[in-house]
Amino acid sequence: MYVAFSVAVYGMKAQKNEGSLIIKIHPVFNGKALKLTTEPYVNAHQDSLFIDVFKCYLSALKLSPGNGVEFKETKSYHLINADDSISLVFVIKNIPEGNFKTLSFNIGVDSISSVSGALDGDLDPSKGMYWAWNTGYIDAKLMGRSKQCKTRQNSFEYHIGGYSGPNKTLQKVRLDLNIINIEPNKTTHLELKAELAEWFNNPYLLDLSVTNAVLIPGKEALRMAENYADMFQVLKITSPKK
Repeated sequence: MYVAFSVAVYGMKAQKNEGSLIIKIHPVFNGKALKLTTEPYVNAHQDSLFIDVFKCYLSALKLSPGNGVEFKETKSYHLINADDSISLVFVIKNIPEGNFKTLSFNIGVDSISSVSGALDGDLDPSKGMYWAWNTGYIDAKLMGRSKQCKTRQNSFEYHIGGYSGPNKTLQKVRLDLNIINIEPNKTTHLELKAELAEWFNNPYLLDLSVTNAVLIPGKEALRMAENYADMFQVLKITSPKK
């Protein structure tokens, strides 16, 4: 009886010392809320365009304090889809109580998962983000239309991936949170924007009349990945109510 009671009490204490973080993604273009298919946008090259599809993987999420122990999410794969509002909000659970200064994650899927074959959940091939075992997952996808594209239906397609060699496209992101507080049995909210205008600019200015299809791993895919590497930025942090 005494042992069982001790274990129960310990379990209760461990649970009370953990909180949750809800992350919400806001896709935007030049700071304006993204509206698929109907809203025209202008990129850095002054090309007018419409966005029809935006998807990307966020993986290996990690919270780091000023000092102390980092928190890493297990089985950390989140498929963000601008056409699915549910996918734009996800919860990280069982975070130890404390203050954290940075959020780190990858845009894309690591090489181990890419060669592990068809997986489930957000990595399920039915999500439309898997090529094959030898090319792996599509890290990020952007599709749309522009009159600058001399293609069928004026379309452009960017399926960015490649998990090995000099042109691997996985991008590491580190965001300064200043201080984000995780409290026991409470939920903190973090809102991030995904600035899609970054796909077309810095460090490489994209001309849609020239580059309107990137569908395989290679140098062009790497350049585009380096463009969008900084598309995620912190919008708002809401601490739990006292």
